[in-house]
Amino acid sequence: MKFFNNIHNKKTTNNLNTKWLFIIILSSLFLITTVYFFYYIFTPSDSGKVKEIKNSWVFYSKDDPEYRFDSQYINYLPMVERNETFVMQTLLKDEIEETNLVIRGNHQWIKVYLNDQILYDRTTEKQQDGPGLSLAVVDLPPNYAGKNLKIEVSSPYENYAGIPPKIYVGKTGPIISFIFSQSVPQVVTMIIAISLSIGMLLYAIFMLYKQKSLDLSLIILSCFALVLGFQSVSEDILSGILFEPFVHSTLSDIFNILTSVFLVLYYLSRMIHYKKIYGLFCLFQLTVQLGVLFYALLSSSELTELMPIVNGVSVISTLVTSLVCVGEAYRNNRFFIACTPWIVLIAIFHCMLYIQPALGIYYSNINWSTILFMLILVIIIGYNIIDYITSFDKHQRTVNFLKTKSDLLEQHYDHLRDHIQEISTLRFELIQNMENLATLIEEDQPLKAQNYVQEILTKAQNFEFIFSYSSHQLTNLILARYQEIASKRNIKVQFQADLPEVLPINDDDLTQILIHLLEHSFRETHAIEDPVHRKIYLSMQEKENQLFIRCEHSSNYETNLFSEGITENFDEQERFDLMMIQDVAERYAGSLKQEKDNEVDRLIIHLTKRNQKKSI
Repeated sequence: MKFFNNIHNKKTTNNLNTKWLFIIILSSLFLITTVYFFYYIFTPSDSGKVKEIKNSWVFYSKDDPEYRFDSQYINYLPMVERNETFVMQTLLKDEIEETNLVIRGNHQWIKVYLNDQILYDRTTEKQQDGPGLSLAVVDLPPNYAGKNLKIEVSSPYENYAGIPPKIYVGKTGPIISFIFSQSVPQVVTMIIAISLSIGMLLYAIFMLYKQKSLDLSLIILSCFALVLGFQSVSEDILSGILFEPFVHSTLSDIFNILTSVFLVLYYLSRMIHYKKIYGLFCLFQLTVQLGVLFYALLSSSELTELMPIVNGVSVISTLVTSLVCVGEAYRNNRFFIACTPWIVLIAIFHCMLYIQPALGIYYSNINWSTILFMLILVIIIGYNIIDYITSFDKHQRTVNFLKTKSDLLEQHYDHLRDHIQEISTLRFELIQNMENLATLIEEDQPLKAQNYVQEILTKAQNFEFIFSYSSHQLTNLILARYQEIASKRNIKVQFQADLPEVLPINDDDLTQILIHLLEHSFRETHAIEDPVHRKIYLSMQEKENQLFIRCEHSSNYETNLFSEGITENFDEQERFDLMMIQDVAERYAGSLKQEKDNEVDRLIIHLTKRNQKKSI
């Protein structure tokens, strides 16, 4: 015996390995290219054309210039109070023509000297709005080499006091390239996020028009993507040129709040079991964060000073969201089963980002928060696409099943109508025969009456009722259909079905198995030239909530063909039928085995579960 796909399995495995190897190589090349591209974007100062000044800084307080210390560039100076000015100083060595300084301020008033010459001064704006996120490009004079670069820095915010600005030096052309290259990831993120937002909004409108129902979760996800797109550029270096520093900073904080709000609202819309509990927490988070936002907009307080409150609530939110998502996944919420690992992982990273200010870490060249939000957006949309494809496939299977069942019922209806007509005719004849029999009895002709009764009995015994194979009506319809096909093709069939009214398998899955099983058998059996050898045997049995199907047909067609070309596609068609049967068997934790020799081709199917495996 040759078991299931024993010959073709090796070929299929080899082809599959080749395809996987091709995909792995292609994916590796794509990944390497992407990593190199973003590495160059995120670290343009390493190219040698634009350099960040990190070495040989001298730091000291302007009020206490005697106490100094030399150090490489550091991210935070402790013990610096609000509005206290500290000085960072270094000696410029290399002289390059048309050299510029790029100064990125983080909520700071900055004043730049070259020896005693003032090159840049934002302290004159102190009477205006807050310092915000600033970006300045300063021209260095031709003879700057050997002179001291001194930068005075102060901040009106306690959270940002003691943070040195980022200082870059380079020629004019590379400086421009540097600014734009730093903006590429954020701009790309904005384009992708806003495009996804518009696409989801249009799809929600289409579904509202088509199904007369509004998908609230899709609307919230669209708003999240839109706000995320704006957030990605609100902290971008390029937007520091387009907006005033204070406006730049305010927009960054506003979109930071709204992004977090829309994300938790989306999670809430997808919850089932802990929706009320998480809804109360979302109400608390929205009240605090939006309250802070409106308070800052309507009062003299600045939003930047109030952001630690927002970040504190966000830290709690990441922890609560992680716990609730794990609970939803444990309670078999399909969305959270698929997405919870990513949600928890990204929540942990966000929690670290939110508590960084408390650790004295306020600044990063890379907007990690936006990248993490973008990652979860892609994961959510990816899940929704996969879920839609799965649902669409299930819908198509249901439609195909209903169409098949409708065709079977129409064919059965024709037989049933003819059979009812036969029964009606038999009833009319029976009444007529009874009247004739009564006449014979009245005329005292017992011998004729006895012969007449025998004739009526013979007709009744020869009358054939519609045959029922089992108590399962769908199986009866399918087997009756193939019984008719067998009679037309001169195929001898024997169907045995010991089945109850309810089976441990869905009707559409049973239909898929039987149709592919019988099509496989009928196709190969019909290729046999001698009708005497055309035989098909099918048995079905339900036992202890398990379904056993055994189908075998004669397989000596290799030497008894009408023509050699009849079987040229048999291998491909057989693999397709077996693949479809195997697909159903796997969903029910079952098995499919094929046994084949020179005389018999046998398929044995065993399904063990009533509830098919859930696919995420």
